[in-house]
Amino acid sequence: MNEFMKILLSLSVSGALLLLLILGLKPLYKNRFSKRWQYYIWIVVALRFLLPFTPDNAIVGSLFEKIDTVAITNEIPTSPNIPVPADTGNNNAEPIQTNREINAAAMREPINKYVCLFFIWSALALILFVRKITVYQGFIQYIKAGNKEVSDIKILNLLSDCEEKLNIKTRVELSRNSLIASPMLIGFFRPRIILPISELEDRELSYIFVHELIHYKQRDMFYKWLIQIVVCVHWFNPFVYLLEKEVNKSCELSCDEKVISVLDDTARREYGDTLISFLKSNNLYKSSLASVTLTEGAEQLKERLGAIMNFKSKTKTIRVLTVILTLFILSGAVFIGGYSVSAATDSKETSKSSIPEKKGNGKSTYIYDENLGYGWYLDDENLDNNDLENANSYQYSYTQNGYYCNSYIIEMGWNLYAKNQDYYGATEIVFEDESKMTVYFSDSVKDYLNDREAISAIKELIYSLKNTDISPAIEMPLIISITPVAADDIPVLTEQYFQNEDLIRFSALFSVLDETAQKDYYKKAYDADKIALFSTIIQDMDTNLVLQYVDKSEQDNKTNFFAVLSNYMPLSDLKRYVEKYYENNNIARFTILLDCMTKEEKQEWLKRAQTDRKTNFVAVLSNELLD
Repeated sequence: MNEFMKILLSLSVSGALLLLLILGLKPLYKNRFSKRWQYYIWIVVALRFLLPFTPDNAIVGSLFEKIDTVAITNEIPTSPNIPVPADTGNNNAEPIQTNREINAAAMREPINKYVCLFFIWSALALILFVRKITVYQGFIQYIKAGNKEVSDIKILNLLSDCEEKLNIKTRVELSRNSLIASPMLIGFFRPRIILPISELEDRELSYIFVHELIHYKQRDMFYKWLIQIVVCVHWFNPFVYLLEKEVNKSCELSCDEKVISVLDDTARREYGDTLISFLKSNNLYKSSLASVTLTEGAEQLKERLGAIMNFKSKTKTIRVLTVILTLFILSGAVFIGGYSVSAATDSKETSKSSIPEKKGNGKSTYIYDENLGYGWYLDDENLDNNDLENANSYQYSYTQNGYYCNSYIIEMGWNLYAKNQDYYGATEIVFEDESKMTVYFSDSVKDYLNDREAISAIKELIYSLKNTDISPAIEMPLIISITPVAADDIPVLTEQYFQNEDLIRFSALFSVLDETAQKDYYKKAYDADKIALFSTIIQDMDTNLVLQYVDKSEQDNKTNFFAVLSNYMPLSDLKRYVEKYYENNNIARFTILLDCMTKEEKQEWLKRAQTDRKTNFVAVLSNELLD
């Protein structure tokens, strides 16, 4: 509910900003662009209010991301019961207990607040929507009570001619009703034009029929209800009522424009006279959501008549400008954006929740490594408690990677309990220093068990890794896949693996590319937001380039890239960035860098935050130390 309400509020802000943008541009297009365009452009605003689609660098999304953590922790009560120790050098346990209370208060209150807000919003939205449905049904019943079918052949033929001219295949019903004073159209799928009892000339009837049939052809009833959904969802936002008003006004102007586009000056005046004649009538029932009427009020009539008499066909230049402005508004709708959970958090939670399917029978234990971002199964069969305890101790030790060696891409994992895995076979290899190691082979690479060149490549790879300062040390290697690669094919295959996001093979070949090619792939992965690929190759990035991308990710507000890069920052630079975010009260970035701090460093920052009375930092640091 917390995240839902943030998304809802961000969409409300986004829709309001886009609406104000279009209204601000109105003096430029009001008397130049077609009324039809001015009518349908509001659909973009309606969809901005409803659809949570947003790019990474959206304006509103960035705003909500900055206040994401602060929005919760700022609600921490500043009661005397939550003291801030004055003695910053005191290392006793008492301040930690106080922080526990602060953290509990910080976590409880926002949850209650968002739950209350959700139920208030949903209750009022539902009540408003039910009321609109009730009004709709009540009006339909009211109209049906006074309807009388039109049987005059001449009038029916006139309606049929109008339908044919507008290429409408659906049969439109025609009725007269003593309860209305102005013609109207009702029905979504079974349209019906309803005329007042007064006698009408054929000329007036033809204008009425064309006007109402155009409403049907434009699906204006659906459009009106789309706006009503926006009103119900964002009932708390005054701008949605302004949107409703603009759409209703533009609807009639658009319809008038369509009618008069084929009329001469005399016919336009006659059409205007028809509008005036019905406006003078005494309406017995106020127009509702159930219908689309010929006239809706004197306040709109002046603008409609002005548009009718000043109508001119649009020039090619105006059409081009219309397209340009449309693209500008659509771009604005996209880049204004809305709030979404940060990509880094999404990635972590998705990985943790997406447990792979276990093949085979029997019980199993799934072990997830938050640092690596993936997990694996250990079969429980024949394992006692000590075995399982030992297995869990490996959840931060298991490594799986791809390497290029002697024209082979070798995918290998190690330090997993191989005896509990499904592997085809094993072989013992002897290294140059006469040390030995058992290497396990998965079923997919069984054909390489007796391949001298492949075994030689595996032997060279493992020996090289054993003599490198690699953590964790290789103790139980499992060969998962082997892919022969000719040296000449490396550039083409690297690009292929990049496009297919084949992390293992791409990272293996990346390591043998020259520095220029590597920099190109860093940029391509970053620009394309391929965070998984970027994460697999960042370990080969030099320090200066790491810091360049840290600054770039900060400027571009790419939180997921910043989180990955922070793990490779030099300690001195890390401290500089932590200090910067603390001073700027950027709690979101500060929180990301917590993973790079020792417990002692976190405790020092907690004391400082307590002294500075920065309750949001106190809550985050307290929670981190209690985990």
